[in-house]
Amino acid sequence: MVDMQREEWLSTLLSELPDRHLLIDKNGLIIESFGHIPLSTALSDNPTINTLLPPSLAEQLMQHALHALASGELKQFRYSISPCQQLQLSIEELESLSNTEERWFESTLKPLTRTNNAPYILWQEKDITEAYLHEAELKRLSETDELTGILNRRAFLLALENEMKQSQKQNVACLMIDIDHFKEINDRVGHLSGDEVITQVAHICQQSIRSNDYIGRLGGEEFGIVLPNTSAIEAYSTAEAIRTSIESTPCTVDGHTIYPTVSIGLAELNPTVTSVRELLVQADKAMYYSKQTGRN
Repeated sequence: MVDMQREEWLSTLLSELPDRHLLIDKNGLIIESFGHIPLSTALSDNPTINTLLPPSLAEQLMQHALHALASGELKQFRYSISPCQQLQLSIEELESLSNTEERWFESTLKPLTRTNNAPYILWQEKDITEAYLHEAELKRLSETDELTGILNRRAFLLALENEMKQSQKQNVACLMIDIDHFKEINDRVGHLSGDEVITQVAHICQQSIRSNDYIGRLGGEEFGIVLPNTSAIEAYSTAEAIRTSIESTPCTVDGHTIYPTVSIGLAELNPTVTSVRELLVQADKAMYYSKQTGRN
């Protein structure tokens, strides 16, 4: 009687585990499943992980599982699945997830050996969507300039450093952009309205570059743009497009119509420029030369 009660309690505890747990063999065959399993998951005869995951993700999981078996160590990895990729869900369950674009999971794969010496893997799948989205939002906030929504100085410099490491044999151009006569703009419309001019210039710059380029606010009214796989000649065309677009776009703030202009400096990664600082210094010098020779 005691053993039956113990087995009943163990069964109840296993079924109430918050995460999904599955015991799989080296071929991906699901031997046992317990924990948080959707009610519609009535696994058919000889179910495999392909029953639960899309093929590419099932293949990744098996690679991690086999590596765990070979090394005897725990393996973890994260992945996202859209509701329509969760093959085990019913129509009703899919409809309940209609407001979720994708769910994030963390899988832990632990190698096990039973008394018959057959190797198995305990697969624990934890839904980390809420934590992942919170982490992603904190990261976004830490990298974003609050006023303009583009990269802040720190994030821009880190991105530029990574780009230079990855582009040793490729062209990388950098633009430094500064709003002309910004002190006079602030004196005319006030600092808060001057912020609207900064924001408009940032958005025009962002709209003028490609999806793989990136822009950051380096401070005040100064911006930096990195153009990967771009020669100086190509970067000049981008800079000119930015300059003319800003010059021709009025900014109306508090009853004032302002036509801001910018001065732009350009530098290109080359054998004599070996650091982020040197590239930015060259672009900054070019920008100040632009200011000294008439602005805009």
